[in-house]
This record gives sequence, C-alpha cells and structure tokens, in this order.
Amino acid sequence: MLLSKLKKQVQSVEDEPPLSLLDLPDLVLESIFRRLPPQSLCRLSQTCRNLRMKCRSDEIWEPLFHQRWGKIIGPTAFTALERMAKGENARILNRSYMPSCFWMLPLTCIWSFSRHNDKALLEEPSERFASMYSDLESGKLWFPAQVYNRQQGHVGFLLSCYDAELNYVRDSDTFCARYSPYYPRVIMEDGIPWARIRKPPVDTSPSEFHNPDIAEEFRPGDHIEVQWKRCQYFPYGWWYGIVGHAANCTRDDQDCKCHLDEVLWLEFRQYIRDSRWRKVPIKRKRSREDSSGLDGFYGGIRKLFSEDEISTWLQLWPKESLQ
Repeated sequence: MLLSKLKKQVQSVEDEPPLSLLDLPDLVLESIFRRLPPQSLCRLSQTCRNLRMKCRSDEIWEPLFHQRWGKIIGPTAFTALERMAKGENARILNRSYMPSCFWMLPLTCIWSFSRHNDKALLEEPSERFASMYSDLESGKLWFPAQVYNRQQGHVGFLLSCYDAELNYVRDSDTFCARYSPYYPRVIMEDGIPWARIRKPPVDTSPSEFHNPDIAEEFRPGDHIEVQWKRCQYFPYGWWYGIVGHAANCTRDDQDCKCHLDEVLWLEFRQYIRDSRWRKVPIKRKRSREDSSGLDGFYGGIRKLFSEDEISTWLQLWPKESLQ
C-alpha cells in the first residue's frame, strides 16, 4: 500500500510541466540579465520572443553601453548614433524577408529583426542602447572622436589630438580613423588602440576657432590645450602645453605679474630649449586665430582642470626631446 502511494506521488510530479526561465519573477530575471556579458545576452535573445524583449531593454544595455563605449562616445556622437539607430529600425521593418547570412555575426542577434510581429517590437519601449552597441561592435557605423598622436605617433604629431571619424575593428580590437575632410585628401590610419582615443572635450568643429576660457585665469604652470594648424585651410588639432613666464619675469610667485600681461607665453616642453617650437607668445585677449608666420596658426585655448586629462598627456610624452 505504501509502495503504491509513493508511485502515485512520483507519477504526479512527473506529470507537472517543467519550470521555464520565464516563470521566474521579473526582478529575478533582471538581476540575472544584469550579470550576463553582451555575448550571452545575444544568445539568450535568440531563444524566444519574450526573452528577446527582456534582453534588449535599455535598463539592461545602458550600463553595458557606457562601460564599453562611454569613454570615447561624446554627446555629438551619441546623438548621431541614436538617429542612425532609429532610421535603421524603421528601414528594417519595411523589409519583407531576412537574408540567411544575417545571423553569421556573433552580435547581430541584438538588431531589430524578427520573423513575426515586427510592428509590435517597434512600438515597445526603447531598445536604442542594444542597437547602438551592436552597430558599434560590428563596425557598422563610423562615429566622431579624437585621436592622440595621429599617424602612428609620427614625430610631427606628438602630443597632439585631432578630430577623426572612427570605425571599430573587432578582430584586432582596434580602430580605423578617417581624418578631417578639410585636408586636400582623405587620410586614413589603421590599428589605433583604445588608449589613443578620447571623446571631444568641447563641442567645437576642427574648422572653427574655439572661444577660449577667461584669459585672466591663465597663470604660469597651468596645463592647457591650444588649437594649432600648419596652414590656414587645414583643420585645427589640439596640442598640449604649459603656460610659461615672460622673459623678464623673476619667476617669484609673489612678484610674478605674468597673468596680467597682454601676451600669453605657451611652452611646449617636449621640444629642446633652443627649438623655435619650445616657447610661443600669443595675445591673451583675442577672438580669432593668431598667425606666427612660418610657425602656423594658433586658435583657442582651454585650461586643463582634470588630473585624468593631464595624466593622459604625460603618458604620451616622447622618450626623447624633439627638435
């Protein structure tokens, strides 16, 4: 009798439907998803429509996006990526079929494709971070950023930072750069590591003069970036320097009046003392570029307050002094 009762209990348990991952509470599911890497989220999103919807939410992907791309994607690039992602979603939903080769890329599973009920997916809450992450990771999009020591650290660009359009190359975990179109020809560079890329600190086009910080704030010893270009029709790059003392200054902190002088002395200490590039005078109060004849054109100046910014420049310091 006891044996018969046990058999019935076992049979009852076996007849119950198996538990699904979707049977877990939403908070538990979200906690699990937040601990998964992007690749696992992509694979999980392919299992069913419900998991796809949950795995693609902005709540899950926004932290992943900023962790991966936040240091090099500025506000201008982010706005452009959002606009392109929305346009891509609308274009995709107008397709009548899916190409069979689409699923070959590891991360393309997070793009806005579905074989059924695509209209419902478009009307769901935003999935923009998942789409932007995918587009960047797959190298589908170019985005604006700035490159330190361009052209593989060519001596003519050491301790400078230039605007470029960048494209991520996943196989090598590096970037390809397409430099400003203001040059007579397009200049490309491959194999750029993450450490040589930053998001633009100011919203100024490389063809425009940057309105400088309050000039009176610049004092000897301040770390700065100054716009400079060789020819008038070239784009500006940002060059690292330090505010120096005037030639007749005693360099005594109590007696120094350099911050009141109409001339601002910029020092580029990567050059030897006798170099013509070592120390340059420019007008402290100005609203347009200064021409130094053969030494090019100087634009706006920005003072560096962040220790991280200063530290980045110092890490790029050349091993030997330049001529």
